[in-house]
Amino acid sequence: MFDVYGERAEPKCPGGILFNDALRSASEGDADRARALYRESACLGNTMAMVNLGVSLILENECPGEPEQLFREAAELGDLSGMRNIAYMHSLGVGVPKNKELAVKWYWEAARRGHSKAQCNLAVMLRHGRGTMKDPAEAVKWYTASAESGYFRAQASLAAMRLAGEGTEKDVGSALHWYGKASEGGSSRGMYGLGMMILEGAGTDKDEARAEVLFRAASKRGYSKAMYALGDILERRGLTEEAFGFYVQGAAKGEPRCVLRTESRNPP
Repeated sequence: MFDVYGERAEPKCPGGILFNDALRSASEGDADRARALYRESACLGNTMAMVNLGVSLILENECPGEPEQLFREAAELGDLSGMRNIAYMHSLGVGVPKNKELAVKWYWEAARRGHSKAQCNLAVMLRHGRGTMKDPAEAVKWYTASAESGYFRAQASLAAMRLAGEGTEKDVGSALHWYGKASEGGSSRGMYGLGMMILEGAGTDKDEARAEVLFRAASKRGYSKAMYALGDILERRGLTEEAFGFYVQGAAKGEPRCVLRTESRNPP
């Protein structure tokens, strides 16, 4: 997702009052007025307005080419969200040709200045070798920086790498800690990872009931792996109908193990 500013600006900063009026209009559902006010604020040098206007234009599929110009102008004025949004555009090819090398450059600029989401994005690129040389150890470094800032996606990814010993020494205790943090932050992946460790007794006591609670919470958030794990627990208890319901949900999301379970019950 693109970065968007949702907090009010200081009224005394350039274009601050206009930006705050734009936020109010956006919250009231008046997108056209919000964009007009963001534009006025941006013309006065307000980088928050540049970022929000750029995102609004992308979402409305308007003014191709302008969002990147707005993000770049904000970035050149030191706005970290502007930097990350340029990177995100080029990483996915949103409104611009896909260019992962350029994405890495801008993620790096924002990450080294402390932007936690950009740090996580950079770690993903390094972990998988997208737009740069594959470097799991460097990925762990940036996931750690992001995780320590409280970003739940980085916390879940760092936990997975610690558990697997990918780019770092295997550390079950650290994995348990970071999956727990991610779970507390509302990460469905964190809930699932923590649930699996508890189910298997990895670094902690086995507790199927506690794992089930976590799998149910992750399933409610649409995490298909948790749907399979929950279905498996229920099926082993003889609750086949409830289990099948979760397999069906997981299969609809493309989870291969759920697909197999539903097909075995309803052969073609």
